[in-house]
Parts: sequence; structure tokens; C-alpha cells
Amino acid sequence: MTTRVLVIDDDKTYRALLQQTFCEYDVSVACSGEEGIRIATQIKPHVILLDIIMEGIDGYATCSELRKIEHLSHTPIVFISNLSSSDCRLKAFEIGANEYVCKTTHPDQLKTKVVDILEADHDYFEAHADIAEKESLLLDLQRQNACMKSISLFMQATHFCSDFDALQRVFINTMSNLDMRAVVHFKGREQIGSTSGNVAKLERELLLHHEDFERIHQFEHGPMVFNWSSSILLVKNVGELTDICSHVMDALELALSNLSRRADMVAQILSIEKTNKEILANLKDAKSKSSSKLKTQLFDSGLISQFDLQDENDLDELIASSSDSLVGLIEEFGDNAEKISAILGSLKKPPQELRFLFKEHAPKSDTTLF
Repeated sequence: MTTRVLVIDDDKTYRALLQQTFCEYDVSVACSGEEGIRIATQIKPHVILLDIIMEGIDGYATCSELRKIEHLSHTPIVFISNLSSSDCRLKAFEIGANEYVCKTTHPDQLKTKVVDILEADHDYFEAHADIAEKESLLLDLQRQNACMKSISLFMQATHFCSDFDALQRVFINTMSNLDMRAVVHFKGREQIGSTSGNVAKLERELLLHHEDFERIHQFEHGPMVFNWSSSILLVKNVGELTDICSHVMDALELALSNLSRRADMVAQILSIEKTNKEILANLKDAKSKSSSKLKTQLFDSGLISQFDLQDENDLDELIASSSDSLVGLIEEFGDNAEKISAILGSLKKPPQELRFLFKEHAPKSDTTLF
């Protein structure tokens, strides 16, 4: 890219000298401060060589006006003047000059100063561009870290979800914490939740007819659908967080699978416990009936008359011992079922740092995604 130099000087002879000195550059000239401001605004020069004493507005006023223009606020300005007093130099630097050179300076020395200024300016903007790039990267890393922390908290919270309603609430709160406007549906179930608190008819239809969507589908106007095996998510403002949404959906799939297995386990435990109670009741009833029947048969046979009271007690204990071990075993099974149920119940209580995800979701101001 050719370096653009703007000369602002009302001395025609000196303008020509500067044009010759910087002939390998793209040199523009202006004979007044007003013209110089207009040309500088148009061409955006890389350096401005500015005289002080001119007709109309002088160099000081011209410099002040140039510094007010945003894209010229950092453009190097070199004052070139016959004025050599310290006050003149000080005033020039106070209003934003980068260098002050007397017109008696040899053109080669002037050129060397300008080249040095251009190189320093180039290094300055490269450094600032590098800083801006690193700041942008740092912000991206911070956002990614915040998102991954939200996913981590979600995965932890899923272990304390007692049912699918709780899981949906935790998921919606997580999406809201990620500033997502989203609607989620658990396939094969009634659960449809939204960060807005409302689900529009179109949103419901999109989620229920998920067979038409690939794994990740984006609409022309921005919203995206994440169609996983057990759940489907509709997000309006995905932006650059497609990967984050995919990670959240992976975590949700795992949570749905674990919750289904846990529900099946609880159902089996309750079924076993119910069956054990029925068997135990039947066994105790059968024990009582068989004991009475056996003693009746003994009495009817006349053998009981040969027993005294102690013998009769021994007989009762003998009859009872034949079924006590089985009764005890079944009762132990019942206790184990209750213990397992109690353990599963204790897992439903989330720790303090996760409880905010289980609170009722506060809807966003918008009512629907579309």
C-alpha cells in the first residue's frame, strides 16, 4: 500500500520542495488550513506536514480541528515552520503535534524524521491490533469457560432430579443462564418447556414433528433445532454457541437415560417390596393355619393326652421353627427394599450451590421464540 502524505502550506515554492522530497509517496497538497482539513477527511493520509503561519486559519487551529475527526485523531502531524521559539514548539505539542521541524532543516533530514514517525506509527497500530486480538481471544475464552461451567453445574444437578419435571426445570434454568431463548421437548412425554414461560403453537408443532429435521437444523431466519434421540431443542439466538448447545444436549441425553433407569429401578424395588409383603402375609397366615391344623390332628388321634403343658409348648415351638427361617428371610428382603428406596430418596436433595437451578424459572420478557 502506497504511503499517503498531505502537505498543508500556503508557500507554493515550499510545497513543491516537499513534493519533490517525498516523490516516491502519494503526495497531496493544500494551500490553506480549510482545504487541508477537507482533503485530509477524504484521503485519510498516513502523515500530515503542516505549516503554522497561513492565511485563514493557522496551523494550530488546523491541527486542533484535525484531532477532532475520529479517523484522524491519531494521524501523525509534523509542524514545519520558520517559527523556532520554545513557546511555539510547546503550543504545537500541546494541541497534538508529533514533531516540530524548522523549514531551514535539510529536506533529507526532514524525510528521515518523517520515515521514523511513520515506522513508529505502524508499530503502534500493529501493537494495538495485537492487543485487541488478544483481548478478543481472552473474552472468547472467558465466555467459553462460563458456558462450560454452566454445563458442568447442569450435569451435577441432573443427579438430584427426582423426576422429569425437575429435570426440565433445571435444563430451562441452565439455558436461561446461557442467555438462550429456547424451547425443549422430551420425546415420548408431555414435557415441553420454554425460557419465555410460554410455548407457541408453531413452536409446539416444530418440536412434535421432529422426524423432518436432521440432527442439527438451521432455519433461514436464524433459529436452530437440535434433534437428539430422546429430546429436541429449539433455540432462536444460537449465535456462535452451536457447540455449547450440542454439549448441553449431550448432557441432557445422559440425564434422561439415567433418570429413566432410576425410575425403572424404583418401580422394580417397589414391585418387589409389594410382592414380599404379600408373600409374608400369606406365609404367616399359612403358618397359623397349619399349626392349628396339626395340633387338631394330634388331639383327634389321642396323642395329645400323653403330653403335659411343657410338652405342648415344645410342640408349638417345633411347629413354628419350620417356617420362621423363611419368614425372616422375606422380612429381610423387605427391609433391603426400604433401605434402597431411602438411599435413592436422599439423592434427590441437591447441595446448596446447585439449588438455584431447581427454582421455578422466571420467564424472560418475550413470550415466544417466533
